[in-house]
Amino acid sequence: MRYALLFPGQGSQYIGMCKDLIEQYRIAADVFEEANHALNMDIRSLILNGNLQELTQSDHAQPAVVAASYALFRVFQEQVGAAPYCMAGHSLGEISALIAAEAVTFADGVSYARKRGAIMQRVIQENKGRAGIVVDMKEEVLDSIIESIQGNDYVAISGYNSPNQFIVAGNQMALRKLDEEVSKLGGDFIPFRMMPMKADAPYHSALMAYLKPELEEALASVTFAQTKLDVWSTVTGKVIEPSDSIPTILSNQLILPVKWNQVLTKMNDVGVKSFIDIGPQQITKHLVKENSVLPACFSFDDEEDRIQILSLLKKEALA
Repeated sequence: MRYALLFPGQGSQYIGMCKDLIEQYRIAADVFEEANHALNMDIRSLILNGNLQELTQSDHAQPAVVAASYALFRVFQEQVGAAPYCMAGHSLGEISALIAAEAVTFADGVSYARKRGAIMQRVIQENKGRAGIVVDMKEEVLDSIIESIQGNDYVAISGYNSPNQFIVAGNQMALRKLDEEVSKLGGDFIPFRMMPMKADAPYHSALMAYLKPELEEALASVTFAQTKLDVWSTVTGKVIEPSDSIPTILSNQLILPVKWNQVLTKMNDVGVKSFIDIGPQQITKHLVKENSVLPACFSFDDEEDRIQILSLLKKEALA
């Protein structure tokens, strides 16, 4: 069966991630031991026993989500055996996908995620802009609203989550105008400040450009190899090729939008028959459901879904 693995980004973290997996599978416990060693901190204890406010800080959330995603992937790998047809990751999740595809070691990947998180956390402290989600609105309508606001104020789509859900980033005045115009046309604007697990910062937009040199410096210390499985980049909207520069793609994450819905649509076009959400929570699964043309998505972090995934893949192997 042509199935694809999907890895979530920041915002999927929660206290108690992978608790059952750590208790049941040695391989999951080993992942967190390696993460603790690579980060020189007890990320496992923070995840299992910490508080959500501390875990949601980008310098903690990003390595925590990568570690949880990789632990889930290793258990999935151990139980399934068969390799996926391809994979993709939402923003931070692209690092998890690259680790799973053996383009970067887990130690390097989780360490880079912490540096990336620390750099991105500064944007919140420095108040460089804000973010939110627009729902129940078509892309072309949102584009026209943004075009009418652009000028002295900056606002842009920073993530294409589904046909009717978009992340937007901009300065405070622009987002206030956006909220007003979206409401007039029947949509809804939800500020990230109203969502406890979201980082209220203009990630994936031009407002992040000033931090790009620092991110490039962090990437310079990471060793990258060719992917052993196809990884679709949500920066370029294409499969990462051997000729592509992975550090360039990852540094451009700061300033370019997340082409999530575009990538999922292309995966469907090349014959992917099902998606499996490999990461904490079920955010990715729910985003897939918002696009009616896409095949089903199952969450490996959900026990019922996990049983169904293993049953489906076993049946396919015996067919």
